[in-house]
Amino acid sequence: MLNQPRHTAFDMPDSGTIGPGSVSRFRFLATAFVAAAVVVLVRIGYVQSRLQQSYLQSLEITTTEYEVLPARDGRILTDNDVLAADVDQYAVEVHYRWLQEPVDDAWLRRQVRAQLTSDERRDEKLVADTQAAILQARGNLWQAMSAVCSLPDSELCRRRETIQQTVTRIADSVNRRRFSHDVLSDDDLLKPDTGDDGPLMSFASAVRRALTEPPTRSEADRIVVREEEDFHVVVPDVPLAVAAEIREHPERFPGVRIAAGTQRTYPHTQFAPHVVGARTPLTDDELAKSETPAGALRLANWRPKTGRFGVELSANRHLSGTPGLRKIVRNRRQEIVESTEVRKPIAGRDIVLTLSVPLQQHAERLLQEALAERPPELLLSDSNDDPDKSEPQTIPVGASVVVMDVQSGRLLAAASAPKFALSLYVSGSQRDWDAANADTRRPFVSRVTSMALPPGSVFKPVTAAAGMESGVLDPDATFFCRGYLSNPDEHRCLIFRLYGSGHGNLTLRRALSESCNVYFFSVAQKTGIAPLVDWSERFEFGRPTGVDLPFEKKGTLPSSERTIGAAQSGRRGLEREALGLAIGQSQLTATPLQMVRMMAAIANGGWLVTPHVVSQDGVARTAGDISDAPHPNPRRRIPGLQVSTLERIREGLTAAVQEPSGTAFRTVRLPVVAIAGKTGTAETTPGKPDHAWFAGYVPADRPQFAFVVVLEHGGSGGRTAGPVARELVRRMLELSLL
Repeated sequence: MLNQPRHTAFDMPDSGTIGPGSVSRFRFLATAFVAAAVVVLVRIGYVQSRLQQSYLQSLEITTTEYEVLPARDGRILTDNDVLAADVDQYAVEVHYRWLQEPVDDAWLRRQVRAQLTSDERRDEKLVADTQAAILQARGNLWQAMSAVCSLPDSELCRRRETIQQTVTRIADSVNRRRFSHDVLSDDDLLKPDTGDDGPLMSFASAVRRALTEPPTRSEADRIVVREEEDFHVVVPDVPLAVAAEIREHPERFPGVRIAAGTQRTYPHTQFAPHVVGARTPLTDDELAKSETPAGALRLANWRPKTGRFGVELSANRHLSGTPGLRKIVRNRRQEIVESTEVRKPIAGRDIVLTLSVPLQQHAERLLQEALAERPPELLLSDSNDDPDKSEPQTIPVGASVVVMDVQSGRLLAAASAPKFALSLYVSGSQRDWDAANADTRRPFVSRVTSMALPPGSVFKPVTAAAGMESGVLDPDATFFCRGYLSNPDEHRCLIFRLYGSGHGNLTLRRALSESCNVYFFSVAQKTGIAPLVDWSERFEFGRPTGVDLPFEKKGTLPSSERTIGAAQSGRRGLEREALGLAIGQSQLTATPLQMVRMMAAIANGGWLVTPHVVSQDGVARTAGDISDAPHPNPRRRIPGLQVSTLERIREGLTAAVQEPSGTAFRTVRLPVVAIAGKTGTAETTPGKPDHAWFAGYVPADRPQFAFVVVLEHGGSGGRTAGPVARELVRRMLELSLL
């Protein structure tokens, strides 16, 4: 019939029996299923038994890094003032995920998991409400930050965008390098191999790779860089009140922390800048050579500091604190899983200076006036050292004043001009630096330790000592000065050049008092150059004094080689060398420290003391160990120097100031205290003014302090340096130092 259903090949026979073809197909399918199941089970067994540990190890991979904990450096103090100290500095840091826009979904899910239990996470509404609360907290965070830091929302937004752009650039760069070689897209993973083996073999190869090889990383599996799981500075410098407010209310500032550091400050930026020095953070090259673990400082808003000059440099070992270290362990997602302090920070040691603050300030003021506009009281000079009143006044290029205890070597004043402000090293602008560097007078050079000039007549006491100790000079013998040695055109006294006459009959006392060049030329003729060089070396000219300040120059002294060279050039050359050295010229140069040390040795009975600005008692008081002081302050006796020799020299130095014929009588003498000293006018290159010196000690009868005044290219020592010395001693009297 037409309505009867048609039978197909797949209809079961009416008899209910199964044909041979159907049995074969069933067996094939069953065998294929069992084989696939066996392969899967074998793979599972292999993964469980052989690959499980490697997978677990990859999940447990951690990275360890170290974060520096800031240490406070020691202070530089005087008895009553703080000259240099570290002050706390605070920065506000925000975790990257709390400033990232748009919000990272994986981070948001982790935040939810951290706040909800596993049972609570099954509640979809609760999860949604928790996510909304976290997002609301992000918004409230930036409003609170704007209020507490007094920054507009637009500025905070700009800083967040800058940080995110930087981090994104780093992450993209890392991931580009990571995926540049072994990366397949999702389509590539599904695409069959079209090799020559045919579709069936290509499919089999794909199955084999899927079952036996680890999956290839796709573009969706980005590497998380450390910057994406770290804190970033948003507000670099905030007051203590702001830092305290954020620390006290963590609920208002989630994802925020305060990074503490220190900054070097100089409360008296104009006070003795060459002595105090400056301390600045280490450079990248210096950090690479330091003992700090690589990368540790990257995590801190702080860098160790080191001294660059002055006491900050010379006492750097004592001042420097030892930073602490914190070990930070991160998992493969760069999340912190452990934070341990492995070394506590140790503060540096305080240093106490020997400087008298009011005396140092007065010395600096005197030099500032001398270099700027000579005050009237410094112009009224009637000095025999330079009787020519018509000589035009000159403005010195630089100047220095040093005051030292003759017994211990402690420096009460060490002033150098021109000077600069230490604020340059803290908050100096490029304009300020350009102006300081453009100053041709070289304000950064310490004239106390690094200015070596011919001392001129100030050196004559050493010539007198060489003559007396060599037996060729009788201090009581009369010598007639006709104004020149042998030729009226050379080797003459200044008085002869000006007035055509000499000093007449004089002894050592008058020769020192009236600064007679011819007298000391005659001494040099009798001794020759060798004793002069020998006694200069005994007074340790041509050698550093050992002061606890860096960059000290040793000056120059004609050495034995120089003497031999002069002798080989003939008697004339040898004699000229000796005559020049006798009055502090020739190849001789000395620093103010060397000259004040010479005067101290004459005043204290022949002991060379070591100048120092760091108080040994101050270091011991702060450190508890006097043996570890920065310097031992040694005293050395000048070999072969007799007390009687010093007494005759002291008579002449006292007469130079106290007697009317002395070169310093009108400009240095004070009626209330006896001053001893020597003026000096050192010749320089043709066309430039002479260097002006005055070196002495006070009181003359019971010496306590030696002092020196130097005006570089300042003219006459008596007329310009002498009045500065007088005002210096006057201030010492006012301060009851004498």
